[in-house]
Amino acid sequence: MSIRRSGDLHEYTDLKRRSMGSRKTQSEMDWLLILCSIVHVFMCPFTKVEESFNLQATHDILYHQTGIQEYDHLEFPGVVPRTFLGPLAVSALAAPFVSLFHVLEIPKNASLYLVRSALGALVLWPLIKLRKRIQETLGQGTSNWFVFITVSQFHFLFYLSRPLPNTMALPLVLLAYYYWLGQQHGKFIACSAAAILIFRGELAILLGLILLGEILTRRLSLLKTVIIAVPSGLIWLSLTVLVDSFFWQRLLWPEGEVLWFNVVLNKSGDWGTSPFLWYFYSAIPRAMGTSLALVPVGMFLERRTLPLVLPPLFFVLAYSFLPHKELRFIIYALPLLNVSAAAACSRLWENRTKGKWRTLLALVTIGHLVANLVLTGFLLMVSRANYPGGEALSLLHKLESPDSKISVHIDVLAAQTGISRFGQIHNHWIYDKTENLKAGSLELRMFDYLITEAKSKHAYNLRPYLETHDIVGHVEGFSHIRSSYHHFPPIRIKTKPCLFILKNKYPPEEPDFSFTLRKHSAEILKDQVPQTEVDVESTNYSEIQESPPENSTEIPILIQKLDD
Repeated sequence: MSIRRSGDLHEYTDLKRRSMGSRKTQSEMDWLLILCSIVHVFMCPFTKVEESFNLQATHDILYHQTGIQEYDHLEFPGVVPRTFLGPLAVSALAAPFVSLFHVLEIPKNASLYLVRSALGALVLWPLIKLRKRIQETLGQGTSNWFVFITVSQFHFLFYLSRPLPNTMALPLVLLAYYYWLGQQHGKFIACSAAAILIFRGELAILLGLILLGEILTRRLSLLKTVIIAVPSGLIWLSLTVLVDSFFWQRLLWPEGEVLWFNVVLNKSGDWGTSPFLWYFYSAIPRAMGTSLALVPVGMFLERRTLPLVLPPLFFVLAYSFLPHKELRFIIYALPLLNVSAAAACSRLWENRTKGKWRTLLALVTIGHLVANLVLTGFLLMVSRANYPGGEALSLLHKLESPDSKISVHIDVLAAQTGISRFGQIHNHWIYDKTENLKAGSLELRMFDYLITEAKSKHAYNLRPYLETHDIVGHVEGFSHIRSSYHHFPPIRIKTKPCLFILKNKYPPEEPDFSFTLRKHSAEILKDQVPQTEVDVESTNYSEIQESPPENSTEIPILIQKLDD
């Protein structure tokens, strides 16, 4: 009896030790996801024009609160309206920390990191829950490899904290996956309805395919689907109409207008088109890296991953019919595809001691992670050079005293590549983004500083400022990639000047910081600033023109979006 009890105690102790070790491993995997996400935030803190609405809306909720008339979207509404529910959720999470920063007198641009971290936390929470569900259904090995693969890839973690409409929908999509794998159909339908009606209507394809599969396999009845889906849809639709009508100052359903614009009017193609199979031969390979080759292996070795892979593949195929394509549009497909790749890695790694060939295959799984990390590091450095606007405004803040009363005009390229209201750290400065002002115009010469696009300091559009402004700084942006076997590493990221900071040598004696009044009083400058014509002897031009000649080779710098 004592021997049996001793054996039982030993077995219990061993089981407890294994359980504690398993929980420790799970915690380490979760922290790995968190830390890698933070690295992406700090390496590329600024945002692009696609992220503008959600970021500016979050800023306005935090800093203007109920002062709707001061919100950015009323001045720059964008092509289609977007919902405020995402920014409200992010703001609610970030508000206590932003308030603390305000009390500690930490500059407002630090709040950008808080907001992006808050959004990242909203995505990481369901992602970690999904990892745990994968462990429950496919084992701890697959769960661990799922994390390794996810952090080794660039795009998912890069987008995870970026305030894009797709990212705003991502927490609900990941929660829907979590409830789907746990056969919690009611919660799955509720999360799917919210993601579709509030954030991204095209998710009806992806989540609808999953729902259809559950109905066809008789794990869910059609009657139960209707009973849950109809009230869920009415609740979420009423919520978005109510909230967004208040913020937009008119009755609307934002995602309904987006669907009408993109699907019915088919105007998304105005922003560029790509071939039908672009997602399959370009977007998915770049997003998954070398892990893509392991997806079919996982489907073969672990048949339970087959129902997980088919819905995202059919979703991408269906979404390919829209002419305008971007990688972020299919970001929701990556986690499910990664599950299959993780299952393959787990199986190959577990069999590493069963022969030389299997040992070699196990080493391939490690090698593919290394290859992914090298690609991720390279893309992260390219992306870091893709936000010259944010860098230019930060440079200006270093060049000028914070106590000065300054007005600065920000041109289109600068505004689209990193400048947001979070970067406007001085309340007594004037930050103006008025578009379609001609180079050298009297309105532009009312500003103390200009952040303007130019190919070099000798560029044509800077010539009207030769007599009136000094170039006090410039910022370089991504230009191209150069390969050379004579250097290590053999691939180099090349940059070139794209934004220049110009300081007005003849600011108005009594500057008027109301741009509306500046428009009416621009003639005041005529007696203070030299005429727009410049010295013919020094420039070899007889006159300064408002636009370049037809045969001019000066063109705007195009910052390539390799982070898409």
